[in-house]
Amino acid sequence: MEKEDQKKDNPLRIGVCNLDELEEKVKAFRVMNQSALKKRYILSREVITAPGGQVVLQKSSEVDISRAKLLRRHFSNEDNFKTFQPDEGIVIISDMSSPEGISLSMDIVTQIMNIGGGAYEGFIDRVDSFTDFLNLLKKALFPKLLIIGYIPPDRLEMEKINFVRAKRVDHYIRAIELTHTTMKPQPYFPKIKQVHIDTADPKSWGRFIIEIVREYTKPYFIEDF
Repeated sequence: MEKEDQKKDNPLRIGVCNLDELEEKVKAFRVMNQSALKKRYILSREVITAPGGQVVLQKSSEVDISRAKLLRRHFSNEDNFKTFQPDEGIVIISDMSSPEGISLSMDIVTQIMNIGGGAYEGFIDRVDSFTDFLNLLKKALFPKLLIIGYIPPDRLEMEKINFVRAKRVDHYIRAIELTHTTMKPQPYFPKIKQVHIDTADPKSWGRFIIEIVREYTKPYFIEDF
């Protein structure tokens, strides 16, 4: 267990939860798992012992609502617990078969890799297409957030179809699309969250990172379901 200052070192809150976050996720996952093909759950990555020495939670045990309530009897919301959940990570979908695609893709990868001081490398993947992403999604990949970068114009219609297919596999996955003054002036998916990179505004990349952290860490509000 660790104190709240880890939020500064771990802005995406990967692998850690406080009591409020635990309860919110447990309640949300119970609702989401009724209809989702990809099942979400949360496990403890440590043996949790109460101040009096009593073992409250064994390592690798699933946290349900009764266990979350039990933790609240012994700990405060300032405490962080080491957790595992399968829906962690970011996938960048951006094609690198053209000069503009390489340039934009590398910029996106570099910016995202810098989040958390580079600590998230193992949680970040890049693929060239929604076709590749869909194949991985049906197997092992289970990200929380998609970042959509460059897609060649001749593949766009097929990619839009595969985006819809991917959302059917996991309809709770979050997505942000990036546009760029020169390399991608128009969005492909205008109905999802958009962030524009303006080459004349050096702070636009910073706003992109803020949006990633905000979208990644926002709660799964039960009332939305």
